[in-house]
Amino acid sequence: MAEIGDLSLTMALFENFTIRRTWHEDRWFFSVVDIMAPLSGSPNPRRYWAELKKRMKEKEGLDVYASTIQALPMPTADGRRQKTDCADIEGVLRLIQSVPSPNAEPLKRWLAQIGAETLEEADADAYQLRTHHRLKLHYLDTDLMELVAFRGIITPEQRQALRDSNYAGLYGMAGEQELIQFRKLPMGGDLEEFMGTDEYIANEFQRSQAALVIKQRNIQGEAAIRAVAEDVGVQIRLTIERIGGMLPEDMPRYRRLARGEWMTPELLHSVSFNWNADEDAPEAVDRVIPIYELPEGAAELTLLEERHLITDGEAAPRERRKGT
Repeated sequence: MAEIGDLSLTMALFENFTIRRTWHEDRWFFSVVDIMAPLSGSPNPRRYWAELKKRMKEKEGLDVYASTIQALPMPTADGRRQKTDCADIEGVLRLIQSVPSPNAEPLKRWLAQIGAETLEEADADAYQLRTHHRLKLHYLDTDLMELVAFRGIITPEQRQALRDSNYAGLYGMAGEQELIQFRKLPMGGDLEEFMGTDEYIANEFQRSQAALVIKQRNIQGEAAIRAVAEDVGVQIRLTIERIGGMLPEDMPRYRRLARGEWMTPELLHSVSFNWNADEDAPEAVDRVIPIYELPEGAAELTLLEERHLITDGEAAPRERRKGT
């Protein structure tokens, strides 16, 4: 990638702070003065940086110009370009270690996101892998929702509650909306379209194992199903913590994947198709789902009831019990 000279492309936003950056030696370099603004909280980040350089040399024996900093042309407020102290991602992380700041961890996550986006843009295989796992997670989400539709989770509110439980255990948060706010995603956006491959895989494992436990144990009812989903996520999270891996909420946020990037043509058509009011509605389909129980000590399954899942083009299937 060549150096990007357009002013609008040499700016990045961290919260409400504008960070100048430039592409140099095949990686991004950031204006250190701009980084100091959110990191230090000082009203004069230029002076703070000057004092920090002296302190690092006196107390740590570190000459930043020999190890971390390069002077690179950066745009100024009047449209000119002048040499400015800059550091790449590794260098900025080194500086963050020397500044006690409540913004240290958010800045690290922000830098990780930029690094991930840069890697994806430069690696077509990484992009294809990400779109593959986005589609795979969609199918696992769909399979799980179809499975529990026969076991007590039918309404949109119940399905959303299950989605919250899927995220709650894995991310250690209350649910989807809290995670969207934590990630600073647009409200109403699709959380899963901002994930990276590693995060998709963690979610895929949670969905597939939750579905497996629900089937193997014949879990019934909203509360029991949600408890399983959350517990599976908790166990995955504990394993990640035990091996010292990166927790899902700390994984970088990626550029949003539009539906057309990861959906198959057939799937894209099915989710975007609206029934024309002048056309006949689709014929209703009544699917009979037998619910069995294996009593303790018994050799054969006992039929408890039959449930009917009726789909007729509505937003959600309707359930009808036997005899209704």
